Amino acid sequence: MKGNLTIDSGNTSVKVAYYIGTQRVATNRFVRRDARLLNRLFSSYQPETATICSTADDATTQRIVQLATQRCPHVICLSHETPLPIRLDYRTPSTLGRDRIATAVGAWVTGRRINPESDILVIDAGTAITYDLVTASGKFVGGNIAPGLSLRFKSLHEHTGKLPLVSAEGDIPVVGYDTLTAIRSGVVRGLLGEIRSYIADVRLSHPCLTVFLTGGDCAYLHKLLTDCGDMIVNEHLAADGLNQIYLYNQGK
Repeated sequence: MKGNLTIDSGNTSVKVAYYIGTQRVATNRFVRRDARLLNRLFSSYQPETATICSTADDATTQRIVQLATQRCPHVICLSHETPLPIRLDYRTPSTLGRDRIATAVGAWVTGRRINPESDILVIDAGTAITYDLVTASGKFVGGNIAPGLSLRFKSLHEHTGKLPLVSAEGDIPVVGYDTLTAIRSGVVRGLLGEIRSYIADVRLSHPCLTVFLTGGDCAYLHKLLTDCGDMIVNEHLAADGLNQIYLYNQGK
């Protein structure tokens, strides 16, 4: 049985997953400048369909689409016009990030299996951190966009005269005792406070809420958010969503 190769071309890396039906068989990730490695994956998996999501219409994305078209019988390039299992109730759907669409679909389909009466909050912690709300009935309401963890560290370093570039790994005291911990605690604790506050605010209007955490920093943040209750952590949520979009479009 031939499967579906999902390709998520993000701001810093390209994430690839191979599915047979609903089963995720393999995953891979590489930096954008090495997108030519996709050719090897097409040779290895020989997918029937490629489902592509990109945050930018740049030269890398064009090469990915061209390669997929050459190597695959069917190609789906996700946009706001692609038939979806959810409804986009967003005032500017053409500006809605395709990665946000994919993660919203992945979370909603997964959430329905857990509790079909629950609304869905998706927190995608990547280069940017996005917060998206999908109702139990499948309506994408909207969400917020903020700088991600690494972007906050880089911004402090690049837009000040002397502040160093600091890693998220290390001590995060409530009160920083030197410049490194002051920056790390300010960035990490600031982001944690933002996430906690956003979850609490959304629960005021959507008390039956399932929270999904995804993106490159999801594992790191999840360890520090144990006080927020149960979260579903899935680093491959966008890929799962792309595969669900592929399944939804079979035969259309």
